[in-house]
Parts: sequence; C-alpha cells; structure tokens
Amino acid sequence: MFNFIKKLFNKKAVYIVGPSTLNELLQQFDQPTKQKTQADVIRDYQVKETMAALEVDMLKMDPSLVYRGGQMWLDHEGNKYFDFVPCVLRPEVLYCAYGKN
Repeated sequence: MFNFIKKLFNKKAVYIVGPSTLNELLQQFDQPTKQKTQADVIRDYQVKETMAALEVDMLKMDPSLVYRGGQMWLDHEGNKYFDFVPCVLRPEVLYCAYGKN
C-alpha cells in the first residue's frame, strides 16, 4: 500500500510534444511532404535489404511446414485417380518465392 501511495505522489511531469488540438493535427496534413534525397532512397533500400535478410534468417529457425496435398492422375483408359500426398516445405522458401511463380 505504501508503494502505491509513493508512486501516486511521485508522478513525473508529462511534456506534450506535437499538436495538442484537432485543428493543429489537421493542419499537418495540408503541409507539403518532404522530398526524399538520393541518400534517403539509398538508406531506405539498405534498410529493406537488411530486413529481408533478417526475415529469411528468422524463418530458417522455424520448423518445416507439413501439410497434405492432393495428386490426381489419369490412366490410359481415362480412369481418374486421386491420392493424398504428404508435403514438407521450408518457411523461407515461401518467403523467397512469393510472387515469382
């Protein structure tokens, strides 16, 4: 109980930075956006490449994904056969091959 009272009376001051009213907030949307320099574009690209490499490294630590796929085939007489096939896939393969099919 004493700790609660101590924390209650020893609150730190809160400093408000930025817009404090709705009108000030809406005025920020009317301001022109900052144009990116070539250094900003290069830094954004480096960050994107670093994050992609980190994502692949993190996915390599995950276990393989196991699911059941289906296989269908026709014989020479036209009979249709269907069978369930177990499939195992590494998570980083899905990440690296997304949108490349």
